[in-house]
Parts: sequence; C-alpha cells; structure tokens
Amino acid sequence: MNSNLRSTFRHILTLGLLGILCVVILLGITWYFNSSPGFMSGEIIKIDRGTTLRQTAEMLKSRNLITSETFFIGIARVSGNTNVKTGKYRIYSGMSSLDILQRITRGHVMVQRVTIPEGFNLYQIADRLESEGITSEDSFLYYALDKNYLRSIGIHAPSAEGYLFPETYNFPEDSDARDIIQWMHNQMTKELERMDLSSMADLNMNVHTLLTMASLVEEEATVKKERDLISAVFHNRLKLGMRLYCDPTVRYAVKKFTGRITYKDLESDSPFNTYRHGGYPPTPISSPGRGAIQAALNPADVSYLYFVSRNDGSHYFSKTLSRHNKAVEYYQKGINNGFVDRQK
Repeated sequence: MNSNLRSTFRHILTLGLLGILCVVILLGITWYFNSSPGFMSGEIIKIDRGTTLRQTAEMLKSRNLITSETFFIGIARVSGNTNVKTGKYRIYSGMSSLDILQRITRGHVMVQRVTIPEGFNLYQIADRLESEGITSEDSFLYYALDKNYLRSIGIHAPSAEGYLFPETYNFPEDSDARDIIQWMHNQMTKELERMDLSSMADLNMNVHTLLTMASLVEEEATVKKERDLISAVFHNRLKLGMRLYCDPTVRYAVKKFTGRITYKDLESDSPFNTYRHGGYPPTPISSPGRGAIQAALNPADVSYLYFVSRNDGSHYFSKTLSRHNKAVEYYQKGINNGFVDRQK
C-alpha cells in the first residue's frame, strides 16, 4: 500500500472514529437530559387551559420532574408533540422527560368514574361533581346558567337544566366546568339522535318542551311502568288547558329538594310553580333519562287527568276529579270512604 492510500485510509478511519465518538457523546447527552433528575419524587400536576409548552417545561423543571427545560422543549419540537393537553396528570418517580412529554401531549389524564343519576338537577349534579373532584360546584353552576356560553355549545335555553344526559362517565379530574357541561350535552344530543322523534309534532312539542315534559315524568314516576301513564296525564291536562299541578316543579321553584312540600311552598310565585302558572315551566326541572324521554314521546292512550301516590312509590290514576278526591282521602288522609283500588 503506497503512502497516499495509507494516508487516505487513516483519514477515513479517523473520521469514522470521530463520527462514532460524536454519536456516543450525543447519545450520552440525550440519555443524561432525558433521565429523571436526582431526588425526583412522584407528583400530581395540573395543566390549565391555555398553558404553553414553555410554561409547562418551566413548571416541570421547578418541581424537579425534568432535568432540562431546553431539552424538554427540543424533543417536543423534534417529535412534533408540542400541544400539551389540559388536565390533571400523575407523574411517577423515575419517569423520563420523553415519558412525561408523551403523557401530557396524548392527554393521559387522571380520570374519575362518576354516576349522574336520572332525575338529578343542576344543583345536585354540581354537588356530585365537586365531591368527586371533577370540577368546582360554583364554576359548574356559573356556566350552566350562562346563556352566552350555552348558546356557543348549542343550548338555546335559559339554563343547561335538562340538557345534560344522566349517565356514568369517566371524567378527567380537575376539569374545566365548560368541558364537563359540553361533554354531558353532547351525550344528550347523541341519545336524542338515536330516538324516533316523529311524534313531537303531533304532541305539539319541540326539543325544549320534550325535555321539560320528560323531566316531569322522571320526577313523578318512581315506578318505571307508570311513566307512560304519567306522561298521558300531563299531555291530557295541557290539551284541556289545565295547569299541570306537578309537585316536583314546586320543589324546583323553592329549591327544596328534600322534605315535605308546605302550603307556603305551593304559594310561591315562581314561574316554575305549575300550581300557580299554566303551561310548561320555563325549563326542565331535572335531567331525564332514556325511559322518561321515550314516555314523553309516547304517552299511554288513556284519558286519565289525575293521579295520587299510594305511598309505596306507585300511583292511582283517575279520569274525574270526584274519583281522584276519593283516592286522595283514602291514600293520603286515611279516610275509609268505600274506595276500592282495582288498578293494583
């Protein structure tokens, strides 16, 4: 081998070794900055709406969860994962910067399974969500009653009452109340889209009055098989121009969701009090489920105008006021007036 070839070979070998050394150094630097910092402890972090990647990196560094802000931002930009997702995250001790980046850009937030029962109103939903760590009660009620926000998500009503579907959800913890309201409203929209709504026109209803009627049925019908009968009573009353005389609307009017209704409660002048005001109340009074909505759409083909509780959750239905009064005396006042219940 002549001197020129030997020189060229040595040059190539030197460059190769330098290249390998550079790669080793680069890998070492990457390993170092990607590794969890010394004395790192697991923590729960919260990323608020509108937080930037840089702000997130600064927060992580200040809490000793990453080794370098610059490196964290750099791998985010190189990988194209720069959009951090709002939410609450659990960061474990020993997690690398890349692990943390993937968690907060893929939205692997902490979630809580929470059930919103059928018949819960906004105030009960707000209390349940706060107690489960989902969102604050005050914030939920603020946006649930904010007409401008509601219009922006397609709710053209005075409040979100009745427009939030009662269901078991896996909600992100520490969520923005607006996200929870929209989530629940989207579910209600999906449920309505699955239903045959063709009877609304014949019943002189739109979506708002449908949900309102369904909420009345939901509140009155403890026994599920009575839903279509109770729906029929309310529809029949409306056709005749009668007031609905629905006790749960009085509860909603005076915000008294437990205990007995008093004569003073019945005198409330709230537009929700269907003992004082004709027609539908201004909004639904709770969150109706599938069964109640179906009953509102499909009332039983009966001419009942009245019903009274048997004190066991079920009701006795009457076509005439005189018959109803006898049932009231028998079941509510304990007066044995020869009344016989043949509906059992």
